[in-house]
Formats: sequence, C-alpha cells, structure tokens
Amino acid sequence: MNAPVLLAVELSSRSFLYCRLLHPDRHTLPSLNRWYSKLYEAIFLIQLGDLHYLQGKKVSALNRDWGEPWVDVQPRLSPSRKHLKSIARSLKITTIYVNQQQTWVVDTIA
Repeated sequence: MNAPVLLAVELSSRSFLYCRLLHPDRHTLPSLNRWYSKLYEAIFLIQLGDLHYLQGKKVSALNRDWGEPWVDVQPRLSPSRKHLKSIARSLKITTIYVNQQQTWVVDTIA
C-alpha cells in the first residue's frame, strides 16, 4: 500500500485548492491525466474532499461514501506553493499531484 498524497489545483488567484488521497496506486497518475485533466474536472474531483481511493473514473470520497464528518475531510485552500509543501510535510506526505495546464504533474517533498 502506498503512502497518502495531496491532490492540488492552482487557481487563478495563485492559491491552491487541495485534498488528500489516502490510497494511491500505480494507476493514479494515468487515471488523473485521463479522466481529470481539465481544470474544471480537477476542481470537481477535489471538491469531493479527502478521497479514499481513485480507480479510473470511480472515486470513493470519505464524506460521501464513508460517512466521515465534512469538517474533517473538506477541501482546503493554501495561499502558495510553499505553504502547500509545508502542509504536506506536517501531514507526513511526500508527494503532491498538481494539475497544471491540463495535466497532472508530480511534485515531491524532499
């Protein structure tokens, strides 16, 4: 099982909307690029809040499918990339998938 990752999209205000994906696998990045590459699709995905898993177009959201309290799993805003990386470090997450120019790129935390 892989470690959790952050999914983030850069908004026009240069801030980031992000959520956690708890169980990524080797198909996560190709699935994101195939099904959620456009900005509005990426925002729609992240607005589901923290995700349990992502398999192709299928998504399991912690609030919708697992009944977790919305306050605990809702998507959040980060004012800058530096702040986003510090949040990832505090959550002990080493990988961030960021949607940029209609493609998902991997940003690793050293």
